[in-house]
Amino acid sequence: MDYIIASTVVTDEIRFADKKTVEKKAGGAGIYALCGIRLWCDSVMPVTGVGKDYAEMFGEWYQKNHISMDGLIQKDEKTPYNVIQYFEDGERSETALYGADHYRKIEVTPKELEPYFETAKGIYIFKNTSPEFWNGILPMMESSFQTRSRAAAVMWEIASDSTCPECLEEVRRISGNVDIFSINLTEARNLFGTESLDEIIGKFRGWMGGPTPFAGQNHLKLIFLRRGSKGAVMITPEEVVYVPTVDHVNVVDPTGGGNSSSGAVLYGWCSGHTPEECGLMGSISAAMCLEQYGVPDEIGMEKREAAERLLAAMKGNNPNEE
Repeated sequence: MDYIIASTVVTDEIRFADKKTVEKKAGGAGIYALCGIRLWCDSVMPVTGVGKDYAEMFGEWYQKNHISMDGLIQKDEKTPYNVIQYFEDGERSETALYGADHYRKIEVTPKELEPYFETAKGIYIFKNTSPEFWNGILPMMESSFQTRSRAAAVMWEIASDSTCPECLEEVRRISGNVDIFSINLTEARNLFGTESLDEIIGKFRGWMGGPTPFAGQNHLKLIFLRRGSKGAVMITPEEVVYVPTVDHVNVVDPTGGGNSSSGAVLYGWCSGHTPEECGLMGSISAAMCLEQYGVPDEIGMEKREAAERLLAAMKGNNPNEE
């Protein structure tokens, strides 16, 4: 399998600020990142734990979209059930109905991911700075890099509970060991303690292009700074590229927009696209995931061909400015 999604897949109950509730949708960062890649590529699957009930609830969706369930590992009777509550100001909360311990039990482990570093083209990881996880996976990643057995580019999309000033040095250390780091602007502002976009971009550029006191050899090649409805900033050692969102999107459900865009950026980067193209592919995948409640019912060739036409139309039309 070319692309591996290393993030928990769950059942979502989504409660909107207008009191509308949508229940029992396939959810979790992983399922949206998977959709973001699936729009552009067939060879993608999740690798994570699930409950015994997962296949019965969502197996038909996987079959319809020709997505393998071989990487799903049964770890409990029940799949995590998350309640997402949106508020009037656009913020949201998430509550794991079965508790944090059950959620941690289901999560993928470094050992379960180990084989894919040598066989996949790209691995998407959604995670906070958990020492238990990264202390297991970073030596494995570095070893495979040194022995040249590591084929996979790794994207880390940081979880918001680790985007605080107290976590800054650890975030920098971990990000120096991955190829792509994905974070949204609100999280970046919390991490650095500044509202200034220019200052944030400058600080991120300082993370790239050479050894750091936190990471030793620096593998970080791209920072995907997500700005919601304002698009994204693609930061590399050589350039800073601003990309827009897709025009005239009917946003029905904002859940998973960032995750789906991150997945598409990983695919674009591994496929040799420019930073601008990667960012636009992220915008296009996000637009697809925002137009209905939960994930799209079917992601087929018609959607892919439309996405490719849209990418061609959007390329080169983006001013390199805020």
